[in-house]
Amino acid sequence: MRPVKKIKYKGTASELLEPIFFSKYEIKTLKHGNTGHQLYRFPSKAHGWEHCWTMDLQTAKNGILKYQQTLKNEDDQDE
Repeated sequence: MRPVKKIKYKGTASELLEPIFFSKYEIKTLKHGNTGHQLYRFPSKAHGWEHCWTMDLQTAKNGILKYQQTLKNEDDQDE
């Protein structure tokens, strides 16, 4: 029987950074512990407006604008 190797986890904890405010919406930012990438949280149309993470700030901003446009269109239809 082979001896079991113990693997040490070399990653670090993810770090929350200061949020970015864009078009009256708060974009949460996170520095990923394993990769060191900066991630941005935004509502995604592809996932039914659930919050998703991306490495591209412009993608997050575009997602927010689409989400706000959808909310505006829903309000216009209600009236």
